[in-house]
Amino acid sequence: MRTMRCVCVVIALLLPAVADAGQIYGTIVMGGQGVKDASVEIKCGDAAPVTGPTTADGSYRVNVPQQGQCTLAVASYAGASAMIFSGPNPSLYNFELVRLADGKYELRRR
Repeated sequence: MRTMRCVCVVIALLLPAVADAGQIYGTIVMGGQGVKDASVEIKCGDAAPVTGPTTADGSYRVNVPQQGQCTLAVASYAGASAMIFSGPNPSLYNFELVRLADGKYELRRR
């Protein structure tokens, strides 16, 4: 019985590491100010997209289910997306949100 309890504890501790393959974090600014309460969506491979909000200073932190090439998009800003990579270690991506002449937005790496 004690062995079974130990096995359950080990599985419980390792499960979050298996569920999330990597972490993407950084900031999104526009005009020198953090973009507050924007929804950051990250899609990696065939996995369902995961989302997270930006804070008052424009920072975000999202755990992703897969490693490899991903797309980061800012949902409320039309066209604002960028290719990124997720790995076993946390990956930092800082962006500037720029409004284009056609009214769409672009993410530029800072």
